Amino acid sequence: MKFSSSIVRSIFVSIVLTTISIASTAKPSSAFDTGHHFDLTRDAMQDQGLGNTAIEVAQLENWLVDYYSNPKISPIKDDVNLLHFDNLLTPQQVRNYWGRFTVNTRDAVHQATRERNPLKLLTIMGISLHAVQDFYTHSDWAEQHPPTGNSYRTETWYNSSTKNINVITAIAGHFQGTPPPNHPKHGGYDSGLNKDSYNRPNWDRSYVFAYAGSREWVNAIKTWVNEIDPNFWTTVKSFSVSGSDRQKLDRDLTAVYRISEWVKDGSDDGHWKGRGSGSRGEFLAFSASWIARPDGRFVSEFKDKKTYLLLNKGLAVNAPSPVAIPVVPRLPINHRAVLVRTLKVAEKDDVGTFETKIDPFGKADFYAKIMVAGQEFVEAMQIDRSSRTPDWMTIKFIPNTLVTVPIRYQLWDEDGVGRGDDELVDINPSKDIRALNFSLNVSNHSLSGDLMGVFDREANPVNITGKKPDSDRGVLQFYVTERPLNAIRVSAIDVGPVRLGPVTP
Repeated sequence: MKFSSSIVRSIFVSIVLTTISIASTAKPSSAFDTGHHFDLTRDAMQDQGLGNTAIEVAQLENWLVDYYSNPKISPIKDDVNLLHFDNLLTPQQVRNYWGRFTVNTRDAVHQATRERNPLKLLTIMGISLHAVQDFYTHSDWAEQHPPTGNSYRTETWYNSSTKNINVITAIAGHFQGTPPPNHPKHGGYDSGLNKDSYNRPNWDRSYVFAYAGSREWVNAIKTWVNEIDPNFWTTVKSFSVSGSDRQKLDRDLTAVYRISEWVKDGSDDGHWKGRGSGSRGEFLAFSASWIARPDGRFVSEFKDKKTYLLLNKGLAVNAPSPVAIPVVPRLPINHRAVLVRTLKVAEKDDVGTFETKIDPFGKADFYAKIMVAGQEFVEAMQIDRSSRTPDWMTIKFIPNTLVTVPIRYQLWDEDGVGRGDDELVDINPSKDIRALNFSLNVSNHSLSGDLMGVFDREANPVNITGKKPDSDRGVLQFYVTERPLNAIRVSAIDVGPVRLGPVTP
């Protein structure tokens, strides 16, 4: 059968408009901003020796929990929304959720191990890590564990001696029924209990708690794998893909960043790491292209095979916690936190008559790539700002045995879709060198390399600029410091089933 050209055009336009309509609302849900989930998952999985591809798969599956929680696009939103640790109004509900969720995850890990299915196992790991991380940003855990001295505290749900019986989580937008009038709301960047981005009070503390909880959770998954087949963990660690699967995974990982970065809808102005990066044009163009392509097997494992259903059983009805909870071993924290806090980025005001600005057609769209001890952190782009005091705070966890920490700071100007490559901004006064490469000595906070001296507080930051004859010169102000993490001692009580008290709703 043949169609007239006008009918073909009409069908094509209808498909495009439908795709764009879906794309325009394809925003992540409220949780740790997706970039923070992304970084936490990599940090925790690297600690357990998982390879790069295994980590990338888990990072993607972690993000899909947010993506498919969107009520405007997702027919599975009600099931996926159960995996954000929201709407637990009493301490008993929190205990019930933790108990049921732990049993579900253990059983799912056992199933994937018996099937010898590494993709299924990595999907379970990514999804379950999302929920674990959300507990520390959606609850009042950080408020109930205030800091003592200069150290970050690292108690988690499973290594806290008190189990903090009064902990609750915030009311989110998908709450069913009439919420209690005085229960804290999830909120957004300016209000609520959440600590989703680095502009929120207690974000850094909840990020550290989530890191400790993520390390502990990955180690528990390894323990549950070993209960069935100790050899399977090696297969999972070395998981790799090639050919079209590699291309599709790369495409999906680009979507993780771009959809989060460019989302622009109502009050949403970027959700990678804080606000300020939303771009409706770029968002529509990229999202429409990504949605229109067939799903790869990594998205399909989540959406079509419904792996998330293995983890949410009993959570919707607040099912009582099982009496015997699978062992989640305590894991010693022999690490410290290295912090790179950016205070200012700007275009240098010495552009000559015959010289173009960083962005020839407007103001710069600054973002940073900061490499700390081998892990790269991409900080939130700030669109159309010639000068900005960003909220950027980079936190990397390093072993206590590491004394000298290598750091690379790159400042970039983003060009967006179809406008060429991004520009690397010159922030190094040396000729023909644009980035900063230096090391932190954790014992005395001194920097060496491109930077020399101690710049470890807001009152005494690095102030540095690029210099002529190099082009695209920028201004940068930041400081670098470290903070110890409280050690958690492991004892004999960590052997055997864990019991969390009453099991009634």
